Amino acid sequence: MFTKKVSVDPWVRIDNSILAEVWEALWKHEEIRCLDIDHFSVSVKKGVVRLSGHINRENNLQLIEKVVRSVPGVVAVENGLVVDRDLTLRVAEALARDERTRPFILAVNCTHGWVSLGGEVPTCELQTIAEEVAAQVPSVRGVVSLPRVAGKTPDPMRRAVQPQIDAQLYGEDGQVGTVSQVVIQPRNRLVTQVIASDLKNVKYLIPVNVFKVVNKESAFLKRKVTSLSVFPVFNPSDFSPAPSIWQPPYPYTLNAVLWPAAANRNEPENDIQTFARREVSPTLTLEHTAKTDRTSRPVSIDRQPGGDG
Repeated sequence: MFTKKVSVDPWVRIDNSILAEVWEALWKHEEIRCLDIDHFSVSVKKGVVRLSGHINRENNLQLIEKVVRSVPGVVAVENGLVVDRDLTLRVAEALARDERTRPFILAVNCTHGWVSLGGEVPTCELQTIAEEVAAQVPSVRGVVSLPRVAGKTPDPMRRAVQPQIDAQLYGEDGQVGTVSQVVIQPRNRLVTQVIASDLKNVKYLIPVNVFKVVNKESAFLKRKVTSLSVFPVFNPSDFSPAPSIWQPPYPYTLNAVLWPAAANRNEPENDIQTFARREVSPTLTLEHTAKTDRTSRPVSIDRQPGGDG
């Protein structure tokens, strides 16, 4: 009897070891552990460490990279972390550049990539426009609050929920399924529904408002459910793949995301492509915006934390 040998890339073992040591080293730093560690991810391939996600404090940008480089075996670091202050500026620039939102003073605050918009606009239409302009900044994780509409009660802050792909889903009596994809509303980049497979591999559509606790490995439902069959069966025709040129919010990849089909049906194809491509240049500053257009009113930057981190 012959036993077939399975070759294992030695880099896999090395990378796994490096990854474990990186997380251990990061965890030792209180300023990283307490503020940012739940909002970024680390991957390793052939000794090259890739950092992605969001951090609140600018000082932690260099600190995290320094800690990672100190781990034996790290060949290089690709730092893709987004600092809240930089993202706040990009969103403020986008609002200042758009002729529809330019006349209004809209406060912008960002916490771990979640954007909150303040100020006041005269109509619901302009409120939606401000939401869409902010969401067109590719690094935005989601728009969780909107400017007030004059004369109306302020909208409540939205709950930011991001179940991880392959996370185990739990109901009242234990595991009921596994997260396979998410549905994201492109207007605000927020997850609205989760597609989950039950233990028989049947897919169901679950609204995010029934999630109680969400972490990196698992998610727990509010309802006392013993089976996903209490939710609608997933119908692929109700959704469409996100455009290939659209950048999904952290932590998702493009193949993990679906758009509501209505998002494509209600928009001409050219408008969809423009919406997906639009990106704010990081080199344009608010000061430059004010100098190039003296008629524009400044967009304010709110320094107070807000949103769900």
